[in-house]
Amino acid sequence: MPLPQRAVAEKAVVYLEDRRVLTMSRAVMHAVEEPDHCVASVLQIRETLTQILMEPDTGDDLAENLKAMRAACRRFLDAVGPNHSGHVRGRFQNATFGAALGELRAVFGIQLGVIGTQSLRANYAAALP
Repeated sequence: MPLPQRAVAEKAVVYLEDRRVLTMSRAVMHAVEEPDHCVASVLQIRETLTQILMEPDTGDDLAENLKAMRAACRRFLDAVGPNHSGHVRGRFQNATFGAALGELRAVFGIQLGVIGTQSLRANYAAALP
């Protein structure tokens, strides 16, 4: 991964590592905050990913990872309802919200792992003769 592209990747990772919707345990999140905050966070993440994708040094591989994460955001928002408040109290709605959140986190985990691997590979390749 070229240096300018690595800088864009680091920017994305630093932003995402502070998003509680991606890092808090489901039990803690449910006790601490309303799902509305999760939905608002996912909307912000989607917007930020779009802005990062518009940067000239994003590169094709990184763009593919960021687009996959952005698509996961759309699927999450679609799953929780047309008005993005699919958190109506009830067993079915909670299960739908939990499943959508789990899928979102899984996609982000996989894509962030790929980004990290690409970045590490570039670091080691530069160190090898």
